[in-house]
Amino acid sequence: MSAPRIVTVDGPAGSGKSTLGRALAKDLGLPLIDTGLFYRAVTVAAVRAGLDGTDPSALGRLARSTSVTVATDPGSDDDTVLVDGIAAGSLLRDPSHAALLATIASEPEVRAAVLELQRAPAAHGAVAVGRDCGTVVFPSAAVKFYLDAPQPVREQRRLAQLRAEGANADEGTISAEVGGRDRTDRLRAASPLRRADDAHVIDTSAMGVDEMIDQAVAVCDRAGLRTAGAR
Repeated sequence: MSAPRIVTVDGPAGSGKSTLGRALAKDLGLPLIDTGLFYRAVTVAAVRAGLDGTDPSALGRLARSTSVTVATDPGSDDDTVLVDGIAAGSLLRDPSHAALLATIASEPEVRAAVLELQRAPAAHGAVAVGRDCGTVVFPSAAVKFYLDAPQPVREQRRLAQLRAEGANADEGTISAEVGGRDRTDRLRAASPLRRADDAHVIDTSAMGVDEMIDQAVAVCDRAGLRTAGAR
């Protein structure tokens, strides 16, 4: 957990975490760990099992018994997530399961169950993306970022992402999903979304993607995380 070349990127939905995390992982030559995928994977398992989220103990048991395989190569186009050996497919980001996802991600037993799975790929360093990476998953990370942007901006990004993936999404559904996740993530008792005290804050609505990446790379450079010849 205290590996020196760990970078965390936290923030609410649609703030640009995945974009920055992938860019940094490529630049630093490190695995990319999207910690939120583990909660999405448990949600897929719950949907397949017919669980509606009303039984916290059942969700905890499900999380402990579910096998999750998440790709960590930032240079690969294959972002397939396997849940008990079966590709999650479109269920992974289906907006209709947003409420169940929020319930599962808020359940302490689930969060405890996936914590070591999230940490495992970072034995030799990693870029970890999520909502509690800098505060809970990797509190000793060498560099921490916290991204943010106004909710309407983040909603449009999320909508564009889903449509690019071929998902059938509308603005009302996305607005409810993003707003709901914001409230749940910030108010939940277990590992709420918050900025780590030592995080570098970036308002991603105030700059383009390249500028965001350049700013973050400069921070990593000053921290001595980049290898010779990078970027």
